Amino acid sequence: MFVLASAVLAGTPVPGQEWAWRVPPLGAVAFRREHDAAASEPQRTAAAAKVARPTAKPPDRYLPRLPPAPWVCQGELRADQRALAGPVRDLRDALRAIACDVAARSSVRIKLPRLLPFGDVVVSGAWTAPAADGSQTLRGTFAASSPAPSAGEGRDVLDLLAPFCIADASGSITMTRRFDVKRGVVAVWQGQFDLVVDEGDKSFRRLVVDDGWQLVAVHENQDGEFRQRVRLAIEAGTAWVRDAIDEQKSFLVDKGGDERNYGSGRLALGLLTLLHGGIPATDAVVQRGFTELRKRKLEDSYSLAAALMALHALHTPPGEAARLREGSLAALPVRTLPERDLALAKKWLAQLLANVDPRGEAADVLRFNYTAGPRYDTSLQQYGLLGLWAAHSCGLDVPRGAFTRAGRQLVEVQGRARAAVTLRTSDYAQMRAAVWTEGVPKCTEVRAQPRGFAYQEASEPAFGSMTAAGVSGLLLARAGMAARGEDDKALGKAIDDAVRDGYAWLAEEFSVRCNPGFAERADNHWYYWLYCLERSCELAGVARLQGRDWYHEGALQMLAQQQPNGSFRAEHSSTLLLDSTSFAILFLAKATAAAVTGK
Repeated sequence: MFVLASAVLAGTPVPGQEWAWRVPPLGAVAFRREHDAAASEPQRTAAAAKVARPTAKPPDRYLPRLPPAPWVCQGELRADQRALAGPVRDLRDALRAIACDVAARSSVRIKLPRLLPFGDVVVSGAWTAPAADGSQTLRGTFAASSPAPSAGEGRDVLDLLAPFCIADASGSITMTRRFDVKRGVVAVWQGQFDLVVDEGDKSFRRLVVDDGWQLVAVHENQDGEFRQRVRLAIEAGTAWVRDAIDEQKSFLVDKGGDERNYGSGRLALGLLTLLHGGIPATDAVVQRGFTELRKRKLEDSYSLAAALMALHALHTPPGEAARLREGSLAALPVRTLPERDLALAKKWLAQLLANVDPRGEAADVLRFNYTAGPRYDTSLQQYGLLGLWAAHSCGLDVPRGAFTRAGRQLVEVQGRARAAVTLRTSDYAQMRAAVWTEGVPKCTEVRAQPRGFAYQEASEPAFGSMTAAGVSGLLLARAGMAARGEDDKALGKAIDDAVRDGYAWLAEEFSVRCNPGFAERADNHWYYWLYCLERSCELAGVARLQGRDWYHEGALQMLAQQQPNGSFRAEHSSTLLLDSTSFAILFLAKATAAAVTGK
């Protein structure tokens, strides 16, 4: 509950009165954002760096490529509605967290653990007393240290983080803000970090980061403006992808001798995106794209799975997936493909099933690799299962035991369990039941032990994209087992437990502003993380996770990254715009097929 005195309604602050954000349930506050960042050239001493002019672009590792979206979502706020919760993985988001913390009215000491590459950061200082209009000024210090261990975490995690941390950083923070007591929001803030960064080897650099936000509007959850923005974003994004395919861009071309160049896979991903983004199967570019895809020699598992999914989408009547979204995945009708495409799908499935780690046979598990060979990872396992399910949905005879063995692999590589928590989820049926009522949608509560997924082994630190990939892979394996009549009660229970605990991990670590979990992965594969989140939630019909509208929050972050030409900015220079744009559209369009729960 908000602590509001009668004077708040009049807009006049009272000495000692508590401040709190007042945002509609699961709504969001929109801001206009102006930001800048600059760094000096390297200097030989810290004293020289402190007075050096910051005229250059900061090194890439100091600031993630994607700027923070100018929103504050009600779901991001702590239970007391007085500060933001969740991880901070960007200096600019650190300024946002400090500005939004209205619990800190005088002295400030905010800990920001694992804010890479700076390590564990502590910001200390003091706000001036609020003026009559709610304005304050903060002056303080910034100090960084090596990351400290977290509860239940081994020393190996710190050893993994160490190479990504700089030697030292310290400096100052200055900030002004104005809290609008009547509205219950921080209406405007302007902050600056002025730091000296010790880069090692007697190299020091000054880094200055400025960020300022100004209130635009307060929005209800998924209001009409939001839905319109999503619709227009999908239209513009699919138009960009369509043009890229029509022009046969170079990144769609396979490069000779490299079975992992993904040119054909990107073509398949682009076609899948167009179909889910509302472009009809009869569209000339879609037809030409599939004609080209049918000619390609697909070798790697990513490309094969994407191609099978695209082929299934091509032959799925418009709107069918949406109509069945809240039913059972096993109830989806199996497609009847034309003979030409059926033969092609069989060829692709056979190649996909050959792209496995042969060592899994001894353990009776199915582990997917890029191509045949002794390695595997969680991302490939998810794609392998997506390909298997698409093949099954196209009417192909997936070998008996494939879903069972693939599911067993994911159960075996899930991470260690943490202390039990209460997991709360709301499905779409519960959401519908609350429409046109004054009540809050009901939720299902279960006890769970958070367990995440890493890239490969259970002993590695877990992170968001792999955990969501693991959960969605498990759901597909369970659905495939049911569809194929593979009755393994012990494994079925283990998968159900693993899914529940995977959701608990996602709930505990939840953030759409970064790839959560292991801090080194925070700005890696961000679009893929949100796409995996969409798959893991939509497959099980999860509309709210721990009371948060994952789709609304994720979409607001994505919409802020769309460029005027319709594409979505890539999170890394090595990421192609087709990848980021396709994942963004598939998320926004909720492109995953019907739920598996049937509840």
